[in-house]
Amino acid sequence: MDGLDTLLADFNRLKENCRKLEGQKIVVGIVGKAGSDVLKIAHAHEYGVPGKLPERSFIRKSFDEDKAKLGAIVDEQVSQVLAGKKPAEAAANAIGAQAAQMVQSFIDENRVQPPSDFTKKRIHTTLYETGTHIRDRISWEVEKK
Repeated sequence: MDGLDTLLADFNRLKENCRKLEGQKIVVGIVGKAGSDVLKIAHAHEYGVPGKLPERSFIRKSFDEDKAKLGAIVDEQVSQVLAGKKPAEAAANAIGAQAAQMVQSFIDENRVQPPSDFTKKRIHTTLYETGTHIRDRISWEVEKK
């Protein structure tokens, strides 16, 4: 019976850790007040403004282009939670921190290219030129579902 008790205890631990993971929602981007000017500017760059500003996705595009890297980060953190080595909230914060760094690195590598001709500018991304420091405000927060 000792082996069965151990198996049942392991199963219950895994089940509980899965529940804790399920309750975590990671938000990456400009985290803060919905009406802030920086948030409005970041939204305009991320999605574009018809007739005024081309889309310069820096969040979605960074995740799309680095899916494997993001997947590896998530896999590592989830594995640690399931193994009982890390609490779900700590894993969610680690994922958020690394995902925010991915977006910042994407901007740093100047991979945010507008789909229009800006050849007259020295730097081809306005995420540096707006004066709002969008790159430096990329952050994350973990919300409970």
